[in-house]
Formats: sequence, structure tokens, C-alpha cells
Amino acid sequence: MTSLSRGSWLAALFIVGTAIGACKGDTGEPGPEGPPGEPGPPGETPGPDIEPAPFGLVGRVMEPNLVPVAGGTVYLVPASDVEELSQTPIDLFATPEETAMLEIDEPIEDLLDSNGAGYEQAVVDPDGVYRFETLLEGSHFVVWTPAVEDNEHFPGGDSSRVSFTADSLIGMQLDIRVSPKPSAAATYVGSSTCMGCHGLHSTTRTAHNVGLQVPGVRSILQDVEPWPDFDDPLALFDTNATTLYFYDCNDASLDPAKCSVDDQPPAGAVAFTINLRRDPGRPLGVVGAYYIEMVNGTTERYDVVLTYGGALEAQQYLTRRTNADGSFSYFVLPLQYNYQGDFANPDPSDWPWRDYRSDLWYDSGGDTLRQPANAESFDNNCAGCHFTGYRLGGSDGDGWSASALVDPNGALDYDGDGKPELINTGCEACHGPGSEHLELSPRSSYIVSPGLLTPGREAMICGSCHSRPLGIGAGATGLPLSAENEMPPAGIRRRDFTPVHTTRVSGAPDDFFVSGDAKAHYQQYSDHLRSRHYRNPIRLTTCTGCHDPHANPDDVANMDTSGNPNSLCTTCHSPEANPELYPVPAHVAEVTGVDGHASLEELFGPFLCTDCHMVQTAKSGAAVPALIDPIGAPPTVQYYWNDIASHRMTVTRWEGGQPSQPIAFTNECGQCHAEFLPNTPTP
Repeated sequence: MTSLSRGSWLAALFIVGTAIGACKGDTGEPGPEGPPGEPGPPGETPGPDIEPAPFGLVGRVMEPNLVPVAGGTVYLVPASDVEELSQTPIDLFATPEETAMLEIDEPIEDLLDSNGAGYEQAVVDPDGVYRFETLLEGSHFVVWTPAVEDNEHFPGGDSSRVSFTADSLIGMQLDIRVSPKPSAAATYVGSSTCMGCHGLHSTTRTAHNVGLQVPGVRSILQDVEPWPDFDDPLALFDTNATTLYFYDCNDASLDPAKCSVDDQPPAGAVAFTINLRRDPGRPLGVVGAYYIEMVNGTTERYDVVLTYGGALEAQQYLTRRTNADGSFSYFVLPLQYNYQGDFANPDPSDWPWRDYRSDLWYDSGGDTLRQPANAESFDNNCAGCHFTGYRLGGSDGDGWSASALVDPNGALDYDGDGKPELINTGCEACHGPGSEHLELSPRSSYIVSPGLLTPGREAMICGSCHSRPLGIGAGATGLPLSAENEMPPAGIRRRDFTPVHTTRVSGAPDDFFVSGDAKAHYQQYSDHLRSRHYRNPIRLTTCTGCHDPHANPDDVANMDTSGNPNSLCTTCHSPEANPELYPVPAHVAEVTGVDGHASLEELFGPFLCTDCHMVQTAKSGAAVPALIDPIGAPPTVQYYWNDIASHRMTVTRWEGGQPSQPIAFTNECGQCHAEFLPNTPTP
């Protein structure tokens, strides 16, 4: 019998699974729960028993596989010091070098750098055991740091996120799980290989995995069932009857939308048109099955090789061109579909179709079509924040050409070498390269476990892209590329990230409202850094405190609330979790000074924490209507919210006058209290 390699049988398994999935009928009702199985054998003790410390604390430092970790030091970081550190605001606009010198933006490691020598500490012995004979009063974060010579682990541990009172620790054994670290020699193995052991993971139903797709065709690693309207814009290509008219163009506009776009002929002059087309002679999955025609005296055809987005309110389209050396460069075409767009909205960028950087494709001064410069490619501006195992070659002169990790179930042969690639955010984008994890002993080592890092390091995994930085390599674009055109590794500290990977650490001042709320999208990390959740003396929350990047199959944003839309917030912010707190209606009454709000829940449903604390201030697709203010002199004023929530978790207050940004008042409070708003046209 012929044996199959790991990659071969996995690919075969996925092909069979795809075939079965394509033929299956509707899912039936779940059957009754089966009887419990027999108890398993007791697990093995990871090391010798630890003698208790009646007036102190003991424990063992271990990897997730329960292998003891020798050496290093366990520190008790005072919660009061974290509270003091949090009183200094984080300056998002400091230079990369200034940011690297900050001592207040990584609440655990900054304190260890500054004060660690004076903190209570215990050295870890060869069996992984640490021991405090006594404990000082107060609350502490329990943090492990590796020995200087230990290059196989990251600092942190699963007890570094929540502070413990001394009384709760005395006499206890608190084992600490810490994250392994792959070496610099580790290589990527691909999500399909990961799933060979871990199963076909629910990450396939996350926005990270479906962002870039061959139009009309999906890899087995891509499941868009949670977004039933995902392919709505492609349906407009299928009809071969949609023409978009670009007019009223202004290349000087700071907004990416330079022209108004309508699907009906406008009254004024048209700069150019785009026809959406489906070639019935080419099967789905073949380049050219979908394409556009740009028309302005002449007609230029551009194949739609990839769709870009679709899970979060907007979708764009990528074409490619061949460079002189035969490599490919990809470019975002000048149109964007807004799923929530409406032609009734006054701002053309909030219509169903909007312009996206048409100035790269159309010369308004000469009234002629053109093509973008090499420096504007998707490869050197965007791909690194989407690809797994990203690599980049080329130059502004010769064209940029990116590639990703080869995987038998990759979405596209992006670089044209005949091998499909992981052009979306796969397992190793967050967990680091997995070859050593797969091949070396002990098993389950040599891979990044983000939840066991210090909170600053884990948040940085998301923050390297969700902060709108400018990089160093490949023309200092919106990718955090080093001078060697490399993306930051999983587990990097912010103080190491900023000088090596950025020329601008976060968005520009114009990317934020005066209040500090994000105006431009993908700045969630920049918001979170300045929130109370990131720096406080109780629980240091990271992105995964609310968002599960693995997502259960029916809840792709980890917002499963079991009938209670506030459940994520009230896990901590409730009388059950903290006796000093009170139910949400009582909180609303205290903040507003009005007791009658509780009765409104019977009419309008429960108060939602996010309605006030996570207003949608930033925009990726289209703004959505909020409050209509008809009171007072005409005209009636329509307020709008955008489509990306602020992550500062604060309530931006209405301070009188016309609100200059989306705020809670113009969506929730104003439904009953519109008389407080000035009925004047929005400037």
C-alpha cells in the first residue's frame, strides 16, 4: 500500500470534506444529550509535590503541556503601582524613539523594568517551583520572567492579568502557565497542518480568514455563512447590467473618495464610468471570470482577481499586473461597495458604491485614464497585515511582489508559482511559526500562546496592524515593515516594535476627533491603549478579553450573550462580580441624575452598555442614520453614526452646540431628549 505524507492525507481529507459539505442537506435538530462517559485516568503530576507555605505562596511554572520551566523569577507587582502608572496619559503621537522610552504604556513590564529589583520576588528552582514564605499586604499581579539565558519562553503567565489580594493567596499553590517561544530558525507550516492535529477550526468563520477571496470561489479554510449578504455585490457583476458613473471629482480631497459614484446617469458631466462584468465563458475561480471596464474615451479592462472585505460593511476589488521580471503586483480598483450604503444619505461616500482613490486611475486634469504607480501596490501597502508568512520583494522602480505561506488549502496562488498560499490571517500569524512545535520534543512547546503573554505583548499582536502605523521598509507605507521588509513577530514588546517597525507609531492627529475618539478605521488598538481597561489595578484587559480570535461557529465576534447583550461587560461590571457596583439601570440613573430610566427597559428593552461606551465613531463603509431632530425651526437635522466602534470605552459627552462627531446622545439619549439639541444644519 502506498503511504501518504501528512500534507497529502490532510489535503485529501479536506477535499473529501468539501465534497461531503457540498452534498449535505439541511442540518436537523440536535439529538438528546448522551450519557456521561467513564472517568479518565488521573493525570500525571508535572513534578514533585510542593510543600505548602502556610504564610506565603508556592507554585510551579509550567508550559501549557505541563512541562515544568526551570529558572527565571516570579514577581509580585503591586496593583497600586499599576494604578499610579495609569494616571499618565499615553501619547499616541510621540516619535517611535520617544515611544520606545516610555515607562507607562506596558503596565507590567514597564514596572518590572523600573522597579523590579525592589518588588517581592522568588527564584524558580530546577523543578519549576517558586516559593514565597510570607506575603506583603495589598493586591498584586503575579508575573514570571524568564532567566537571561532562556530564549525559549516569553514573560508573563496566566496570573499576570488579574490582581490577587494577599489574603486570597496565603497558603495557596498557584501554578503559572507561561508561553513557549519558537526560535529564530522556526518556519511556517500552514494552517492546514495545524488543523491536522487541532481539527478544522472555527477560525474559518472569522473575518480574519475570509478577507481576501477569489470571487465566487472559497477555500475550505473560508466560510462566510455568518454573513449571508457577503456576495451581494458580486451579484451585480453577474447581471452584466450595472454601470457606475464617477462625477464631481476632486483629487485634492483628503478623503480616499475623490468622486461621487451613482448607478444612474447624473445630471452633470461624467468623468468616467465603470462597467461591472461577469465573463460566462470563464468558470469561477479562473482569472477574468469577473472584471470591470473603465471607460473614458477609451476602454480599459481589469480582471477582478480577489475580493477584499465583505464581513465588515465594505468590499473592495483587487486586480493585478505583470512586472518586467514576470512577477505580479496587485492594486485596489477605484470602487468600494458599502453594504449599509443608501443613496438617501447626503455624503456620497455613504452611498452603496463609493470611490476609492480614483486619483490613482484617472487624471482629472488631463481627463484621461491612467494606472497607479508601483509604490501604490497592495503588496507593499496592505498585504502584510493579511497574509500569513508574508514575504516581499521588488522596488518602486521594478514593482513590488508579495507572497505568503504555501498551503494546500490556500485561497490563491498569489505569486504565480503554481502553489496556493495563505493570503489571510491564519494560525501562525498570531502563534508564530510552527515547525518546531510540530517536530520537536516535548510536544506542544515552541509555539506562542498569546493568552499567556504579558498583556502588553498580547495586545501588540493585534496592535501592530490595528493602530494605523507607518512602517520603515518598502517606502514607509501603512504596513509596519522593518528596514528588511519584515513584519513584527508574534510576542514582540511595544518598546521593541516602534523603533524597528515604524516611522509613525499610530494614526495621524487628523485620524482622530478632537475628543480623542478614532475617526479613521483600524485604530482599535490605539483606542484600547488609552482606555481604563488596559491600565487599572484589577484586571488588565487585552483584545481577547472581549474578542475570541478562534470564535465559536455561531458567534464569529465572540459576542455570544445568551440572551443578555451586556453579558461580556457585566462579567466584571456587575454587583455579582464586584459588590461595589450596581445594576445597569441604577448606573444610568446615577450618571444622568434621573431615576425614571429603569422603567424604560420595559418599553425599549435593556440598556446596552455599548450604546454609550462604544459609539461607532470610525468609518470603513457607510455612515448609518441615528437620531432625527425635528424640534424647533427647520430644517430637520439627521444625525449619523459610523460603522466601527470606538474602543476607548468612555462616554464622549455632548458639550452643547452642534455635535461634531457621533456621540451617544445623538442615537440614544436624544430619542427622548432632542429638545436639548440645537436644531441647526450640520456644518
